[in-house]
Amino acid sequence: MTEATHTAYDEVAYPSAIFGQTAPDRMAVIARLAGLTPPPIETARVLEIGAGDGMNLLSLAAAFPDARFVGFDLAPTAVERGERWRRLAGIDNAELRVIDILDAADALDGPFDYIIAHGIYAWVPDAVREATMALIGRMLSPDGVAFLSYNAMPGGYLRLALRDALLLQLGDLEGAARAQAARDYLAALAAEPEGRENPAQAALRDAARLTLDKPWSVLCHDELGPCFHPQSLSDVTRAAGTAGLRYLGDADREQMGDAFLPDEVVPQADTTAQLVRILQARDHHDFRFFRQTLLVQDGVTPKRRIDVPALFDLYATSRCQRTEDGLFRLNDSAFEVQDAPLAAALGRLVDERPARLRVGDLVDTPTRAIALFEMFDAGLVDLCTIPSPHAVQVSDRPVASPLVRAMLGEGLETICTLDHRLMTIAEFGPRHVLTHLDGTRDRQALASVGREAGLDSDEALDKGLRTLVKEGLIVA
Repeated sequence: MTEATHTAYDEVAYPSAIFGQTAPDRMAVIARLAGLTPPPIETARVLEIGAGDGMNLLSLAAAFPDARFVGFDLAPTAVERGERWRRLAGIDNAELRVIDILDAADALDGPFDYIIAHGIYAWVPDAVREATMALIGRMLSPDGVAFLSYNAMPGGYLRLALRDALLLQLGDLEGAARAQAARDYLAALAAEPEGRENPAQAALRDAARLTLDKPWSVLCHDELGPCFHPQSLSDVTRAAGTAGLRYLGDADREQMGDAFLPDEVVPQADTTAQLVRILQARDHHDFRFFRQTLLVQDGVTPKRRIDVPALFDLYATSRCQRTEDGLFRLNDSAFEVQDAPLAAALGRLVDERPARLRVGDLVDTPTRAIALFEMFDAGLVDLCTIPSPHAVQVSDRPVASPLVRAMLGEGLETICTLDHRLMTIAEFGPRHVLTHLDGTRDRQALASVGREAGLDSDEALDKGLRTLVKEGLIVA
């Protein structure tokens, strides 16, 4: 362990966040579908490199009390913030530490079954980037899976151009003046041109518009930090190879098929190298900006066609809803499932949420199972390796997630669900009920709590409790 030193992240705190794509179960699903046997989530050892305040890790630790979670970061104020939440929640299967990546190999006791390195690899000096990959190679268990995100090429060229322009404009400005100058310049770049513009100017204007939407706490570290080195997939897989690692796939929505060869492609002897060449060419065609790469040990050989029997053994859930005209809706988008058995399967997931249902019990053909995977890739359903880790119905003495109760006790409105999402609860009623769900109150005692929260009948209380269960906030 290194001595705690002041960092830029102590000066301007990075926002607390949960990243669903980093969940070990997401990694395990892709590994299973590639014919691998990743370690069980319930008892896994998980490491997060650059964990910040640990909200991402603590959310997982609250859901899987028999697993072990270790996170480290160089910013002591972020680590202390997360440690305070951990202590308040009584989470004893996780620890957050102040460690420098360059020292981590000697400070950590591996191996780990799942390793998360989100938002680090493209934003650190060369030596730290090399140490990050070497650490993953050294600490990853034989059947483990690692997650590595980075700004990708060729889209990174555009971000580099925007960064250079911003840095030139900002000069030596600091603090609030630097933040305001960055906003003003981005707004000027994003404005509609008065005359004609060439395609490169239009692309830079779009990039400025997207960057303008970021809070300063993100912009000052991601675009304007001291290091910014976007990576190509080929570069990353080459570096992974030197660390004894192999490319598995991608954890991002609409990219999870990147673990598998296209149907029309004939496999060659080295299917991983073949797949990386195909994906790198696609990245150039699509002008890819970001990747969330999954890695495994080099001794593991993924299948490059979806393992359909493994797919049937997975569990599915969905946050979709039904519409009055028989369609399905997710957020603001409505859609139709024309295949009747597949529509019935999605309907069961909607009706029985938050329960997770086995894919083999939902669909009866490989084609429909593959269609469920495509829905997973599109974000319409989630696939998981295990049944729900949280309650699926209201018990006699409900228990809310201890992390949720601790965060509400801290006055936070944005809290962690047990299915690894962030959720904002600003209203007094649900906040009041959640803070009292500690397992000591039966329905009679909860009725009094419900009245204090504005739920003036048993039916209203039951409805409120069912909503909390559906949102993944109740442990038992």
